[in-house]
Amino acid sequence: MQITDVECLVDCKNEIGEGPVWNVEEGALYWVDCPGRVLQRWTPATRAVKIFALTKMPGSFAFRRNAGGVVMAFRNAIGFVDLEAGREEYVDAPAVEFAKERFNDGKCDRAGRFWTGTMDREGKNPVGSLYRVDADMTVTKMDTGITASNGIAWSPDNTTMYYCDSRAGVYAYDYDLGTGAIGNRRLHLDLIAQGSHPDGCTVDAEGFLWVAEPNSSCVRRYDPKGRREREVRLPVTRPASCMFGGDDLSTLFITTLRYRISPEDLAGQPLAGGLFAARPGVKGLPEPRFAG
Repeated sequence: MQITDVECLVDCKNEIGEGPVWNVEEGALYWVDCPGRVLQRWTPATRAVKIFALTKMPGSFAFRRNAGGVVMAFRNAIGFVDLEAGREEYVDAPAVEFAKERFNDGKCDRAGRFWTGTMDREGKNPVGSLYRVDADMTVTKMDTGITASNGIAWSPDNTTMYYCDSRAGVYAYDYDLGTGAIGNRRLHLDLIAQGSHPDGCTVDAEGFLWVAEPNSSCVRRYDPKGRREREVRLPVTRPASCMFGGDDLSTLFITTLRYRISPEDLAGQPLAGGLFAARPGVKGLPEPRFAG
C-alpha cells in the first residue's frame, strides 16, 4: 500500500530536520534543526511555530518526567535544557571519545532511560557506539562498531529494541526493560542490500516499525518479521525521521532534509526541509519521558 496524501505543515526549510517528539501534555510537536541550532515547536490548535535557540548543535532530546525542559544529546555534549529560561547544563560523559565520534539520534525507553548513539565524524568508519543515559545521568557504553548512528525504537511489549546504523541497516536486540540490558544483536532489515538506508524510526501500536529512508522519498512500515507492509511517499526526496502524534496518535509527523541536495534538485522540491504529516491508518504510542 502506498500513501500519497501528505501535507506540509511547516515550510521551515530545515537543513537537517530531525528528532520529532510529540508532547502529549501540550498537544504539540517538537523537532530540531541540527545545523540551525534550534528546537522547534508546532502547535496544531493554532498552527503556530515557536523557535528555541540553542548554543550547540543538537542531535536528539526527550522531555523530562519530573522536571521541566528536556534532556538533550548535543553533537559534542549531553545535558539538560530549560527551554523557557534558555539555560543549558552539561554533564560528564567520560565514555564518549568526542575527538572521533559525535552524538546523533536518541530516544527514551519506557523505563525512562535515554538512549543515544554516536557516529564517526566523517561518517565512514565503525567507531561510533550506543550509549544508555540513566536517571542519575550515568552514561554507559552499551554497544560498539557503529558507523552512522540513527533511529531507536522499542516493540510495544518491550522485548525488542531496534537501532538504525545508516551504513549497515536496522539492528534488533533482545531487550530487558527492568535492567536496561541488551543482547543478541542481529541484522533485522538489510536496507543497504535493497538500495536504501535507514535514518529515524518509530514503532506503532501494532508493533510495526516505521523507518524514514532518505533519498527514497518514503517512510516505510515493516512488520515484526521485517516484511515491508506499506509506505508514505513524500513530495521531497529526503525524509529524516518520523513520530506519531495528534489527539489520537494517528498522525505520522515526518521531518525532512535539505542537506546535500543540489540547488538544481531543490528547484524541483521547494518544500525540502519542511515538516510533513500523513494519516497512515494506524496509531502510535505515547512517547516516554526521561526519568531524571
